[in-house]
Amino acid sequence: MDSEYVDEEGLLKVIRAFELSEAITKLNWNWDSYSDAIKQAHELMEKSQKLFVEISEYEQRMGSKLTKYQKNKINSAVEDLGKLVPYMKNKIKPTEILERSD
Repeated sequence: MDSEYVDEEGLLKVIRAFELSEAITKLNWNWDSYSDAIKQAHELMEKSQKLFVEISEYEQRMGSKLTKYQKNKINSAVEDLGKLVPYMKNKIKPTEILERSD
């Protein structure tokens, strides 16, 4: 790693991405064991969305102070998190509500 500027905030963003990845993986593996997997999925997606916004704001604020190493670590964590979403999406079975018209 370079001896350039390194901050703890970026590391915390990577850690949060890994924590969310872990939670999504556990949900995917144990989908049928959760009493309300859909609710859990909504909560995890909300947390992920907030993290993505925070990361964007962080990158804008830090700008050129971020090293290539830091940017790569954050981007890699975000990409890994994004790769888990399709697996969760496959678990979700949309329901159709049929209305009768008299």
